[in-house]
Amino acid sequence: MAENKRTQKKKKKGKKLKIFLLILFLLIVSAIGAVGGIVIAIAKDAPKIDPTNIDSILSQTSFILDPEGNEIEKIQTQEYRTVVDLDKIPKNLQNAFIAIEDERFRSHIGIDPKGIVKSTIDNIRAGAIVRGASTITQQLARNLYLNNDVKWDRKIKEAYLALQIEKVLTKDQILEAYLNRIYLGQGAYGAQGAAQTYFSKNVEDLTLAQCALIAGVVKSPYKYPPYKTVKPENFDSSTQYEVGELDILGEKYIAVYNEDAVERQKIVLMKMKELGYISEEEYQEALKEDIKTELKPGRKKITGISSYFTDYVKSQVIDALVNELGYSREDAENELFTGGLRIYSTMDVDMQHKLEEIYKNFTEELFNVKSAKAPILIDWKLDKNKNILGENNNIIYYKQENLFNKNYDLIVEKGTFELGDTGLKINNKKFSVYNNSITISDYYNINEKKNLVTHNVGALSVPEKSLTKGDNKEFLISKEFLNENKDFYSIDEKGNLLINSKYFFRSSDGVVQPQSATVILDYRTGEIKALVGGRDIEGAKLLNRATSSRRQPGSSIKPIAVYLPALDNGYTAATPIDDVPYYDHNGNIWPRNSYKGYKGITTLRASVEQSINVNSVKTLSDIGIKTSMEYLTKLGIINSDDPKNDSFVSSAENKKNNDENLSALGLGGMTKGLTPLELTAAYGAIADGGTYTKPLSFTKILDKDGNVLIENTPQRNKVVSEGVAFVMSDILRTTVTNGIAGRAQIPNMPTAGKTGTTQNQADIWFVGFTPYYAAGVWIGNDSPQITLTKGSSMAATLWQKIMTDVHEGLEKKNFEKPDSIVTAQICTQSGKLPTSLCARDPRGSTVRSEIFVKGTVPTEQCDVHVELDIDTVTNKIANKYCPPGNVEKRVFIKRNPPYKPAEHGGILPNDYKYTAPTEVCDVHNQENSVNDWLNDWFNNGNDNNDNGNDDNNGNENNNNGNNENNNGNGNDDNNNWNDDDNNGNNGNNNGNTDQNNVSP
Repeated sequence: MAENKRTQKKKKKGKKLKIFLLILFLLIVSAIGAVGGIVIAIAKDAPKIDPTNIDSILSQTSFILDPEGNEIEKIQTQEYRTVVDLDKIPKNLQNAFIAIEDERFRSHIGIDPKGIVKSTIDNIRAGAIVRGASTITQQLARNLYLNNDVKWDRKIKEAYLALQIEKVLTKDQILEAYLNRIYLGQGAYGAQGAAQTYFSKNVEDLTLAQCALIAGVVKSPYKYPPYKTVKPENFDSSTQYEVGELDILGEKYIAVYNEDAVERQKIVLMKMKELGYISEEEYQEALKEDIKTELKPGRKKITGISSYFTDYVKSQVIDALVNELGYSREDAENELFTGGLRIYSTMDVDMQHKLEEIYKNFTEELFNVKSAKAPILIDWKLDKNKNILGENNNIIYYKQENLFNKNYDLIVEKGTFELGDTGLKINNKKFSVYNNSITISDYYNINEKKNLVTHNVGALSVPEKSLTKGDNKEFLISKEFLNENKDFYSIDEKGNLLINSKYFFRSSDGVVQPQSATVILDYRTGEIKALVGGRDIEGAKLLNRATSSRRQPGSSIKPIAVYLPALDNGYTAATPIDDVPYYDHNGNIWPRNSYKGYKGITTLRASVEQSINVNSVKTLSDIGIKTSMEYLTKLGIINSDDPKNDSFVSSAENKKNNDENLSALGLGGMTKGLTPLELTAAYGAIADGGTYTKPLSFTKILDKDGNVLIENTPQRNKVVSEGVAFVMSDILRTTVTNGIAGRAQIPNMPTAGKTGTTQNQADIWFVGFTPYYAAGVWIGNDSPQITLTKGSSMAATLWQKIMTDVHEGLEKKNFEKPDSIVTAQICTQSGKLPTSLCARDPRGSTVRSEIFVKGTVPTEQCDVHVELDIDTVTNKIANKYCPPGNVEKRVFIKRNPPYKPAEHGGILPNDYKYTAPTEVCDVHNQENSVNDWLNDWFNNGNDNNDNGNDDNNGNENNNNGNNENNNGNGNDDNNNWNDDDNNGNNGNNNGNTDQNNVSP
C-alpha cells in the first residue's frame, strides 16, 4: 500500500516535471520565436543594398551647392581619401588590420560567433565594454550603409547586411573596400589617406612599424592617431613634441606627437606575432623604429581662393551635426567627407567670382605698380643688414639671404657656434630656445610684384635627448647625434656653420603681405554671399582671416560699442559733445585725436563723421561700460553663455588685461580684436532696422537619400528700435557723404559706413552697408608689428571697388525710413531748438535740419548762444561807463560747463574764440568817464570862444559835428560790425577748409 502511494507520488512528480519542461520548452520556443520575429522585423527594416556597387559607393562624397542647387565643390580631395587596389596595400598592413580587428576574417561568414562569445565574456568580466565583436565585414556594412548609433537594432542590421555582403563578394573584395573606407583619424579615410596624412608617403611605401601604427588607430581615431592637433596658442613645448604644422579647414594647427598611438601599435605588433604574420626578429625590429621622428604631416593642397568660403561651410556643417544632431566630432567629419551629403550654401557664385577677381588683382586695383615703391603698402623698420625689426628693435623677419644660402641651408655665423668634444654649442639670435625645442626665425623676400612675402621656419629636428639648454640662450647638440647624422652640418669657405635644410621645416611658398579679408552679407537673412580670407596664397593657406583672424577694429567699433547704445539711451544725432582735452586715470591728456588740437562743441553726428576720439571716449564714459557690453552681447560680439568662444575678454576672464575699459570699447584697442565677419554682422543689425541676424554659410543639409538633416533657420534678436537704427544708419551715411569716409561712396547708391585705423596703421578697416548688402574689409600684415604706409582711406577705396562691382545692375534705392522718424530744426551748439541768435553766430548760422525718433525732438530753446554788449577796445563785457561809441552787440556761445584754458595747459579748442567772455571792461570806469567828459567840454568850449561870433562857422561846426557823429558813431560802428561778420564768415570758411583737409 505504501509502495503504491510512493509510486503514485512519483508518477505525479514525473507528470508535473514533464508539464514544467513542456511549458519551459514552449516558453523558450516562444521567446526564440519572439526574438526571431523581432530580429526578422529589424532585418526587414535594414536598407536594401547591392554589394556589387560598393566601388561606386566608395567614391560617393558630399557636395557643397549654391542656393539653386548647382555644384560648387565636391568634398573629396586626395588628402582625405584615395581609393587604391588591394595589391598596392602592403601585406603587413592587411594583416595588421586582420590581426587586431578580425583574426578569423578569412574563415567566418560575415559574423563571428566565437568572437561574440569571447567579447561578451571579456565585457562581463571587465564590467564595461572593453572589446567589440564586429567583424571587418560588419564594420564595412556599418560604414557604407548605417550610422554609428550604439543600439541593438543597428547591430542586428549590421550583422544582416554583413551576411548579404559575404554572399556576393570575395574576402579580398571586402578587405579592399574596408581598407579604402575606414576612418583613420585626422581627416584621413582609407589606407592611402592615412599614409599621406601621417607620413606624407604612398601606402605601398609604409614600413611594418608604420602599418601597425595605422591599424591601431581604428579602435579610437581620437585617442590613437599618431599625432594630435592643437592651436598654436594652446601648444606647450614643455610637455608636447611638435612634429609639424598643418591647416584644418583654413585654420593653423600644431601637430603634436601622440604617445598613446605607439602603445597601441605595440599591441598590434604583438598580435601579429602571435598569429604568425611576423617573426620575432621582425617584431623586435619594428619596436625599435622611432615613430616620433618619422611622422611628417601631409600638407593639404588648396585649389582656388573660393576654398576660403567652402572651408568655412565645412567647419560650420561639422559644428551643426555635433550641436544639433548629437554626432560625435568623429562621426560628423566622417559624415561630411563620406556621407554623400548635399549642403546648400549661401554663396552667390557670381558675387564670389567678382570678389575673387578683385583680390587676384589686389595690387593693381589699389596702386600703379610700376610707380609704386617696393614693398607696396609696407611701412617697415630695418636694421643695417635689412632685417625687419619689431617694436622693441628685435628682428622679426630675416632677409632671406641673411638666413639661408642658395641651397636653403641655415647660416650660423662664425663666432656664434663652437664645436667641441661634447658636441655643437650655438648662441645665435636666429634661434629661440624653448623647453624641449629650438625654433628658427622666420624670413622674408620681395616678389616680382613688389610685394613683401613672409615665410615660416619650423623647429630643428633634433631629438630632445640630444639637446642641452644653457642659461644664456645657448644650446648644445650632443656629439652622439652629430656622429649619427653626419650630414647635419658643414662649414663654408667663410667659416660659417651651415645646417642642412633637411633638419628643419621651411615654408617655401610664403605669404604675401599685407594681407586682406572681405565678407559680404545679406543682412536681412544673415546669409554670407561672398567671402575671401586672404590674398595671393600659394599652396596651403594658414588662416581664414575673414572668419578666424581677430584684429583690433580701431574706430570701426565706435558705432556699435558707443554711439548706437548712446542713441538708445537719451542721446540724439544733435546732442552736443565738447571736444576738449580729456584725461586718463593717471591725469595724462588722453586720448589724442587723429588731427591736431580739438574742435570744441560738436554734435554726435559730426563726432562720428570726423571720428573724434575724445568724444567717443566721453560718450562711452557717460553711458557706461556695462551698457556698452549689453549692446555688444545683442550684436553677437559678446557670448555671455560661452565666453571662451567670443572675441571679448571680460574682467572675469582676465582681471589685468581685458576689454572692459574706455580704450577697448571707445577706440577699438581690444585685447584680441574682432573678425571681419563679426564686425560686418554687427553693422548689418544697424542696416536691418536694429535686428541682429547670426551669419549663415549654409541653409540646409540633405542626407544621401535626399532627406533634410538640418534646416538652418536664421537666429535673430532685436537690438534697438527701427527708429534708433535708422538714425545711426543715417549718421553713417553722412560719414561717407560729409565725413572722412568719402572714398567709400558707391556711384549712384546710398552708402553708409565707418573707417577704422589702429595705432601706427597696423590695421585698416572699412565696414559699411547699402540698401542691399553689408560688407567689411580689413587690410593689415599678419604680424601687427609691421605697419602700413596708408590709412583707412585705402580700405575704403578697396571697399568701394568691391561694392561697385557687386551692385552693378542693381536699381538705386534709398534706405527705408520708418514712420517713427521726424525732422526738426536744431542748433548744432546746444542740440536744442534754435533762437534768432543761432542764425547770428559769427561763424555763420548754426541752424541745421536733423532727424529724430518721435518723442526725442528737443522741446527747449537754445541756451548756448548769448548776446552781449562788448567794449570794442577791451573785447570784454561793456560796463555802464564804456563810451557808447565803443559798445556793440555780439553773439557768443556759452559753454556748460565752462572751459578754462589755464586748467588745461593753455590749450584752446578751435571754437574758443567764440566763447562768451566772462570779464567786464576794466579800462572804463567812473573816474575815467569824468575826465573824458571834461576834456571834451574844454575842447568844445575853446572852439566856441574862438568862433562863437561866426554863425557860419558855428553851423559849420555843427555840420562837422553831425558828420563826425555820422561817420564815427554810425557808419564806423556799422563797418566794424560788418568786418567782424566777415571775419566770422572767413572763420567759417576756414573751418570748412580744415574739414576738407581731414577728409580723404
